[in-house]
Amino acid sequence: MENQLAQAAETIERIVERLNVNTVFGEVRREGDVAIIPVAQSGTTFGFGFGSGEEPAEGEQRFATGGGGGGGGMGSAKPRGIVKITPKGVSFEPTANPFQIPLAGIAMAAWSVFWITLTVRAFARK
Repeated sequence: MENQLAQAAETIERIVERLNVNTVFGEVRREGDVAIIPVAQSGTTFGFGFGSGEEPAEGEQRFATGGGGGGGGMGSAKPRGIVKITPKGVSFEPTANPFQIPLAGIAMAAWSVFWITLTVRAFARK
């Protein structure tokens, strides 16, 4: 069990070491007198579970035998834009998501069809 706790502590330390400013800001890219820094929103979650146990004594019946441990984690990063540095100044240019506008339009069309159909049926029954 001590070995499992030591491994878990080591894993958590490695994850925390990776959660720094480099997770959000990318490497600076230069084109002439313009510098561009990519910016992302990152998220990391993690959880661990541990267990231990002993083999049942001879003649004893138990539902669970032995022991074990485990863990898991997840990370994500979403592009949010770029920081653009020029001789004229510094600006932030957000990244547009090409799927948001069409999805919003499809959702609005479906919502409109639903209510128009409901209204036509209500008038048709009268």
